Amino acid sequence: MLPPSPTPLLLLSFLLLLLLLLGCPGSSAAGGGVTARTLSPCYAAALGPASGQLVSAAGCTVLLTAPRLNASRVVAWEYKTGWEEGAVVSYAFGRPANTSRPYKNRTRFNETDFSLRIALRRGDGRLYRFRSESEATGWFQLRVVEPLSEPEIVGNSSVKAGGSTKLVCNVLEGKADSYRWKKNGELLLGSDHIRFVDNSTLCIVKATMNDSGYYACEVRNEVSQNETSFLLHVQNAANVVLPVALACVVVGSLAGVFVWCRSRDRPCLGGCRWRA
Repeated sequence: MLPPSPTPLLLLSFLLLLLLLLGCPGSSAAGGGVTARTLSPCYAAALGPASGQLVSAAGCTVLLTAPRLNASRVVAWEYKTGWEEGAVVSYAFGRPANTSRPYKNRTRFNETDFSLRIALRRGDGRLYRFRSESEATGWFQLRVVEPLSEPEIVGNSSVKAGGSTKLVCNVLEGKADSYRWKKNGELLLGSDHIRFVDNSTLCIVKATMNDSGYYACEVRNEVSQNETSFLLHVQNAANVVLPVALACVVVGSLAGVFVWCRSRDRPCLGGCRWRA
């Protein structure tokens, strides 16, 4: 036995509800989605277009593209951060576009296709959407990441064989997501001899002469990569300056002790000194 078919009243109610959802102003279903891409030149971010979410870099420019909405005399690009909402730019046909103060002098609104360019700052990471009088797109997530500066390595450039030392990799601008250490271009792996502390610090335990060389710290985040190098010299433990006292007997009425300094690398500055 076939199930009963839906009544005409039920079908009509369903169609009315669907039309109400699609035509409701401000509904995310009211319009298509925003697309965005980072414009060239930008050394620090992927340049391909994205929908729904884009990760870009502070200092670069992004282009937000609006879909075709129903004809309207007033349109706007809006942003949202937490509970705060506002307009980046609003435009009424026949009038100049009105840009809000935080975005002045770094945005460009196209009155033909309603696209928006933004020269990014760190605080621009937020939600964006395009709105007309009757409908709006869904919210688009823009994440803005600060590119990493060249790191610096802090530590002693010289260590005695058998001793321990550490090199610390510091990033002054931006936040690094990962650190990698290399020696003479080869990736360093952890061991009892080579240890890493929070990845940003390299510890060398009981250094040997073979540990001499160029050490590089490579840092990365979502939009940038940078590295710097550091020369470490491991000295032979026997290569030290030693004072040598020799008794010296002089024929005659004068006697005393001469003190000499001896170095394996260089003569002692000042020569000999006489002490009565």
